[in-house]
Amino acid sequence: MRLGRLVLVSVVLLPTCRSADSTPDSMLVIAVGQPGSVLNALGTGIAKLVTERTNTEARVRVTSGMDALVGAGDAEIGVSASDSAHLSSRGLRHYEGQPQKKLRLLLPGPPLLLGFVVRRDSAYRTLGDLKGARVPGEYPNARPMYHDGVAMLGTVGLSWEDLDVLPVASFRDGIQALIEGRADAAIGSVGSGLVQQADASLDGVRFLSLPGGQEISEGMWDAEPGFHAVPVPSGFSLGVEEDMWLAGKEAYVTVNADVSGDLAYRLVRLLWDNMESLRDVHPFFERWTHEHMVNAKVTIPFHDGTIRFLKEIGEWTPEHEAAHHALSDQLK
Repeated sequence: MRLGRLVLVSVVLLPTCRSADSTPDSMLVIAVGQPGSVLNALGTGIAKLVTERTNTEARVRVTSGMDALVGAGDAEIGVSASDSAHLSSRGLRHYEGQPQKKLRLLLPGPPLLLGFVVRRDSAYRTLGDLKGARVPGEYPNARPMYHDGVAMLGTVGLSWEDLDVLPVASFRDGIQALIEGRADAAIGSVGSGLVQQADASLDGVRFLSLPGGQEISEGMWDAEPGFHAVPVPSGFSLGVEEDMWLAGKEAYVTVNADVSGDLAYRLVRLLWDNMESLRDVHPFFERWTHEHMVNAKVTIPFHDGTIRFLKEIGEWTPEHEAAHHALSDQLK
C-alpha cells in the first residue's frame, strides 16, 4: 500500500534468529550517516539486527540528509541527532522552507560526544586557547557541524569569527586537514573511525574540554536545542586523557509519522530486547541502555508505536506526555 511518498511494508518482526536458508518477506530502508561517522555505525548496526533477528531485510542508504529522507517517506527509519531533528522538523537553517513535520522519534539513545581534537603534543590545552587557531569550518556538505562549533565555542565566549577558519566540505575533510598539518584543531566525534585514523597518523590526539556544570549545559540547550555538556572520565575513549566535559547530543532512531503503529512498536521492542547483541558492532552500543531509551527530554514528538510500548512497560511518564504534546503542537 502506498500512502503519500511512504511505502508501507507488511512485516512481522519477532526477536528470533532467522535461519540461514530463509527468504525475507519484506524490506526496510534505513537512512544512515557517512562512512566513518558514528551515525553510520549506528544505522548499520540496527540494519544488521533487523536483518538477522526478523524476516525483514534492512538496507542502508548512506546520505548526509537522513532527516529529509525519513521525513519524506523515502526511508522507513533513520538515524539522527537531537539537534539535527530539532532543526529539520521545524524547517530551520539549512532546512529553511522544508520542515520535516512528519519526523517522529522511535527511540532516543545515549549522547553522541564531540569536541575539538588536537595533536597530543599540541600547545592548545583548553577550548579558549583556540582563539586565532587554524580550524576547519563552513562544512557545506555537513551543515550541522557548523552549529556543533557554534554550540561548543559559545561556552567560552568564542565564535567561528574568532578562529582562522579553513573552509572544508565535510567532517572527513576537517580531520584530514588536521592529519596533514593544515589545521591546529578539528571537530571530532568520540569513537569515530576518523578520530582513530587521526590518532594513528599523528601518534596520538586528544580532545579539548568544555567548561562544565549544569549552568553551561542548560545554556547550551537554550542556545542550540539538543545540545548539553556531558562529564567524561579519563580513559573513557580514545583522546580522553583526563576528566573533562564534552558536547553531547542524543542519538535518535527516527521514523516517519505515517509508518504503522504496529511496525514502529515492533521495531522499538526489537531494539529494547536486543541492544546488547550489538555491543560488538561499535563501542557506542555498549552505552545504549534502557535508561537512555526512556529519556523524556527530546526535541521531536514520539511515534505512536513508541508511546504504546513505553506505556506497556510502565515507562511513559508525565514528563513524556508534556514534552510530546508541546512538541506536537509546535509542528502543526
